[in-house]
Amino acid sequence: MNAVHTSGPSLTARLANWARSLTFDDIPPHTVALACSQIISDIAAVRASLAHPLGRSLVNAFGSPLELPGKQSAFVLSALSMSFEYDEVAYSGHLSASCVNVPLAFQRELGRDGRDLVTAVVAANECAARFQAAVIFGPIFRGQSSTYPHIVGAVVARFHGLGLAEADWTNALGLGFGILPVPHERSFLASDAKAFVAALPIRSALDACDAAIHGLRGAADVLEGPDGVLAALAERPLEDAVTSGLGERWHTDTLSFKPYPGSFYLQAAFECAERLYAAIEEKELDDIAEIVVHASLLTVLLDTKVCPHLRREESAISALTFSVGYGIAAILTSGRLETASFADDRTGDERLWALADKVRVVEDRALTEAMVTATVPLGELLRQAGDRMESLPIIRDLPESDLELLRSRLGPPESTFDSATMSIGARVEIVFANGRSVSRSCDRCVGMAGPDTRRNHRAIARHKYLRTGCSNAALARLEKLTDLNASEVADTLQAALGSSSRSHEFLIN
Repeated sequence: MNAVHTSGPSLTARLANWARSLTFDDIPPHTVALACSQIISDIAAVRASLAHPLGRSLVNAFGSPLELPGKQSAFVLSALSMSFEYDEVAYSGHLSASCVNVPLAFQRELGRDGRDLVTAVVAANECAARFQAAVIFGPIFRGQSSTYPHIVGAVVARFHGLGLAEADWTNALGLGFGILPVPHERSFLASDAKAFVAALPIRSALDACDAAIHGLRGAADVLEGPDGVLAALAERPLEDAVTSGLGERWHTDTLSFKPYPGSFYLQAAFECAERLYAAIEEKELDDIAEIVVHASLLTVLLDTKVCPHLRREESAISALTFSVGYGIAAILTSGRLETASFADDRTGDERLWALADKVRVVEDRALTEAMVTATVPLGELLRQAGDRMESLPIIRDLPESDLELLRSRLGPPESTFDSATMSIGARVEIVFANGRSVSRSCDRCVGMAGPDTRRNHRAIARHKYLRTGCSNAALARLEKLTDLNASEVADTLQAALGSSSRSHEFLIN
């Protein structure tokens, strides 16, 4: 059967035709290198989850990812990689849950070698990120809780390199967007449902792929128009963002890598806390009167949203990974923040919670301005939007004088992301009962997009991966992914993740 016809190529057709034709040699070498680090970082996030009871529960419920058929493996991998907010971000969105995990899950089944695998990841990144950019201006400004880009990411990642017709792609995307999964905020923050935010739309999209291959039709023009998906998800959808700069401006170049499990809005504050841990003595913790976090507006808004869902030792992991107070207290009492920081012995620590209660978050206007004008998460969206930027809730209430200043500082859209930045900074100040204070500042933490991350992303991903307890030998093979044939890739992924029983035992001991 053929796809539903529209006048001129639809947005899904344009995405499909670009993704279908993308080859490894089309991708700039530095973009390939970033995608390889993305894969290593994602595997590290999966391994970190496996070390925690929540990850083991997911495996007990749904199976060990590399011992399952592709569709079920993708479901489990995505749930593991999202559970602790340890995934990567880019302009625009949290991509790896679908764009990396679907290629990993289907690698053996599809016989992809290293180059094919990386090409599928990049193709999925580019398409999913553009979709997310198109719908960010509206009520659904949700970051990791956005389900929709994973429909695009899963279809592109699964279909790339299979030689399928355009109609198969557009039918799969049309079917995938036929029923839109909407996350429920309270469940997202007050339960373990967050694990399924990507997993469920991914499985639905993979079902749509099977359906399309076997003749079911989807609407080829499902995205555009006043009654399309984009209009349903955003007050002012940016249709032009869906296909803008395909093959010229690589969204993969905007990747940022998290050194700590938790929102990127909190990473700089956590880095400050780690520096403060080295600057004070353990006995001084009981003398702390308050901890003031000076941060951008996004950090303030996140803290406001999460605080009502914190229930001390009864808090859901999703709420804890969004809590600046809990994360800072965990670091100041132990020197680190990792998945073990969310185990029962830590979440039930009254001294930790007493310290968390002393954390107060206040906006620093200079940090907000730096955050807004950087490429990620908002700057490039605002540049692309132009006059439409006033539709974004975080912008619409600004006085006209501030809007004019913002427009003048933003400038035109970036023609390339070779110099992409993220600047979500923080200053953390500890005030003691005797009035003495000590503080540390961080304008751009380790792993945020910028010149340091472009130089050091391999080392950043390597450090994150090795912290999960895997061997240098397994890492060395992963770092040579693009040189491996299909059989070697399968063996490398097996060594990197391991079976559920072996990885659990290895990570716990």
